[in-house]
Amino acid sequence: MAQVVQLSVKMKKKGAIAIEILIMLVTVVITSAIIFLLIQGGVLKVKSSNAEVNVLNTDFIPMGREGFLAITNFDFCDYIDDNYQCIGQGEDFALGSAVYFRFIVESSTYNGDVRLVKNYRVKDSTGKVLLDVDEKNDFHFDLKSSEKKESITFKDYFYVADTLEEGMYTLELVISNPLLDKKTTLTKTIQMIRIGDDFYQPLQSEEEILG
Repeated sequence: MAQVVQLSVKMKKKGAIAIEILIMLVTVVITSAIIFLLIQGGVLKVKSSNAEVNVLNTDFIPMGREGFLAITNFDFCDYIDDNYQCIGQGEDFALGSAVYFRFIVESSTYNGDVRLVKNYRVKDSTGKVLLDVDEKNDFHFDLKSSEKKESITFKDYFYVADTLEEGMYTLELVISNPLLDKKTTLTKTIQMIRIGDDFYQPLQSEEEILG
């Protein structure tokens, strides 16, 4: 008789627990339904913690490509001929003369292409910019190649007016390869001095140089 009573008590406890769980579930469902109806009716507003992102307007940073870019074998010269021969190599030049320079750029190819962009600026002894070959006036070089690396020789020149002061002048050279997303710079200095007409004669006239 005692065993029957204990069994009856256990059954009542299990039934009470089941009823409590059922009541909780019904309460949760009813509460969720009420909240949903309030949101739908505009009574409650839900604020998203994550801002919407427009993927189409996102700026993606390209991954850097492997490759090599360097400026080598730089020279200042009194003159450079059509065969890129340097005549009068040095670092001292006369005010009022043309200062020539040449250099080699070594660059890796990308899918059989080499694309180089050349920019440079010239500063006087006080740091004032006298010439700035910016992106609007820069020099672009394109080459098709079957090699993994190419060496390209460049030459250029600039004038330093004889009305300027003597001193150390600076050339800042910038070479970039947009295909490789790489850039390299080189800074060189020269001494500009004033020489009298009796001691200095240019190698060529301005008309011959420009021609």
